[in-house]
Amino acid sequence: MSKSMQPNALLFGPLFTERGLLATLVVGQVIATIIAFAPATSQDTWVRLGIISLFIQLTFLFSLSGLYIFRHQLKKHSQLIQTICLFTSLFITTTLMSFLAIGLIENMTEISKPWSFIFNNLLIVFLVACLFVQFLAIYFEKQLQTQALARAELDALQARIRPHFLYNSLNTAAELTHCDPEAAEQAILALAALSQAALKVGEAVALEDEIALTKQYVSLESWRFGDRLKMNWQLPDSLPQISIPCLTLQPIVENAICHGVEPSPEGANINIQLNVSKQSLTFLIENPVHILKFNRAGNGMALDNIRQRLNLYYQGRASLNINIRDATFRVKLVLPLQSVRLA
Repeated sequence: MSKSMQPNALLFGPLFTERGLLATLVVGQVIATIIAFAPATSQDTWVRLGIISLFIQLTFLFSLSGLYIFRHQLKKHSQLIQTICLFTSLFITTTLMSFLAIGLIENMTEISKPWSFIFNNLLIVFLVACLFVQFLAIYFEKQLQTQALARAELDALQARIRPHFLYNSLNTAAELTHCDPEAAEQAILALAALSQAALKVGEAVALEDEIALTKQYVSLESWRFGDRLKMNWQLPDSLPQISIPCLTLQPIVENAICHGVEPSPEGANINIQLNVSKQSLTFLIENPVHILKFNRAGNGMALDNIRQRLNLYYQGRASLNINIRDATFRVKLVLPLQSVRLA
């Protein structure tokens, strides 16, 4: 069993998932079947199976319910404390259920020695709990290894998505110092905000902050491209109060400007639309297609990196799709409203 544990992590948290609860019920039923069909029993086997199944399933469900209620308090403590609480909950529930069984089913099946009956139940629950804790510890350690690997990959991908406009932005700020010192100051402040955001590897930020950061980036590029860059924002009046990974929208908009505006002498319109549903939010980013620019080696790498980063962060529940239609390059980004943080 692992001796260390991350803060705010629950050892038996997997038992509270649908798959974990199903596994608990299946294990409980297997134990009930083994006990019911044990040799040297005089009672009717099927009656015993029904009674034992009900006893075990109710014991596990009541115990897990108690742990679930106090899960937020338990996750603040060490793995040892959580294990003790798990055993204590099972023992208390088993004892209460045993007393209840003695009073209710004494006429249906013989319980000659009540205290022996309770002790045997506690012994069975203790052995089962030991197996559960061991498997949970193995599962937890495996999760830590997986998350550590994902974190390392996430860091590497994030590093590759850092803004590529640093050089151009510094040149723009330097030129503005001669003609518009106030604009130069604003450009440097915007660049500082973007550089600070690039350091927040894997962190979550409010949706409105990510949109504000993207608009700061657009303002930087507006000083460079002037009237060639035209933005069309279509946002709802009220943004949902959710968090998304830092630098999720900005690199996509950067990609649209790089391949839609920069190669065009006339400039281009960049359309950004946000749709919010009960389960997800969807960004649609559109820019004109310039075939020669788009087919150049390395194009699309940034979007692939963003897709991999989102898959790691949301564990496969986010999607980023691209398509070209009517000389327009479209990026569709779908994010679930509930994020999955890497522990």
